[in-house]
Amino acid sequence: MSRYLDMVDSPEHVKRLTTEQLALLAEDIREALITKLAKAGGHLGPNLGVVELTIAMHRVFSTPKDKFVWDVSHQVYVHKLLTGRKDRFHTIRQTDGLNGFALRTESEHDSFGAGHAGTALSAALGMCAARDQRKSDEHVVCVFGDAALTNGVSFEALNNISHTTKKFIGILNDNEWSIAKNVGAISGYLNKLITNPTYNQLQKDFEAFMRRTPRGEITYKLGQKVEEAVKGVVKELTLRHNPSSTEDEGRGGFGSSLIFEELGVRYLGPIDGHNLPLLIEALEFAKNCDYPIVLHVLTKKGKGFDAALKHPEKFHGLG
Repeated sequence: MSRYLDMVDSPEHVKRLTTEQLALLAEDIREALITKLAKAGGHLGPNLGVVELTIAMHRVFSTPKDKFVWDVSHQVYVHKLLTGRKDRFHTIRQTDGLNGFALRTESEHDSFGAGHAGTALSAALGMCAARDQRKSDEHVVCVFGDAALTNGVSFEALNNISHTTKKFIGILNDNEWSIAKNVGAISGYLNKLITNPTYNQLQKDFEAFMRRTPRGEITYKLGQKVEEAVKGVVKELTLRHNPSSTEDEGRGGFGSSLIFEELGVRYLGPIDGHNLPLLIEALEFAKNCDYPIVLHVLTKKGKGFDAALKHPEKFHGLG
């Protein structure tokens, strides 16, 4: 271990580092992953892809109070390094060593254990429902990939989120394997607008004002219809800009947004999954939302290791 990773023994230490130091921490983590997994084996590519995302999550949220739910959970190595397990990291997937997946009996920072795609959204929704019933205030953050969306149980969860809780944070980790990348100027501008606190406060004030006026409820609902129509226009413009997002992949950009927003879950993205300041800003925004939200984060499987970037299928898992 070296430099800043040596300074991190718990998530609290991540919060003390500057943005510049966090970038150096990311370099340390990638070096540790490549060095250790070359000997011990493990899921190298997926973990190299979520380094900045995991750092940002621990910067913004506070485990073990806040709950991180990872779909499959083979991408939790960075999480393990940041939660007091770096000294045992060389034992990962070894007899009596660290588990290759999240494991509740291994650490209080692991809130859910799994080894199969598609289970995280339902588990996270259950945690949100239990939290709301207890009237507690912890955040539940669910990290899932496109593989989760091939499971019916995931759509069952998505279908029930807006009816069950107002506080749900989902992170769609898109490593460009199955979901088309589509970052246009229009969608980028709207995402920036959506995260603006002034815009959101004005939206809330306008809603409250309209509901107090005669026929205000009708007028407000009409305004919502206009908003939905604008999103539809943006979708069409986005798809014209990159028609492969529907023809080849089935979703992407604001096409992805409609999957979630039609189910009552707000969508924000796509977001550069290797831009730490942007990730932190987006997660801070999601943390303060009073409605369910999904952040669409674009990552590169094998980031920082040329061989893994060129042949991601070979470096998904070693050994």
